[in-house]
Amino acid sequence: MIRLKTACAAAFALALAACQAGPHGAAPARSAELVYDWRVDRAGDLVVRVASNGCTTRDSFAADVYGAQGWNFDVTLRRVHADNCQAILPQGVELAWRFDELGLPPGAGIRVTNPRSAPPR
Repeated sequence: MIRLKTACAAAFALALAACQAGPHGAAPARSAELVYDWRVDRAGDLVVRVASNGCTTRDSFAADVYGAQGWNFDVTLRRVHADNCQAILPQGVELAWRFDELGLPPGAGIRVTNPRSAPPR
């Protein structure tokens, strides 16, 4: 029984280590950014509210778009440029993408798959 527990603990530690580093010990891939909120506005643009220290722009993100079913798509935003500014923006900033910029057909259904978090108060 002790050997089984030791083997399980070792396997778990190995699995955690694999999650922390990419191939050959490279830095881990950026995960989905926490978003405060998202919506499709009247113009048909995807509008997302994210955390910002004052320098966050659309160029700070890569948008991964996946076809779900038919005309429904999942969108995941990954931060690719850190915001190292010092402004205090507790409500974050809103960023907008047109559907054509995301490679989506007009009128498509979308869902942002990023985890959500309320802005700090």
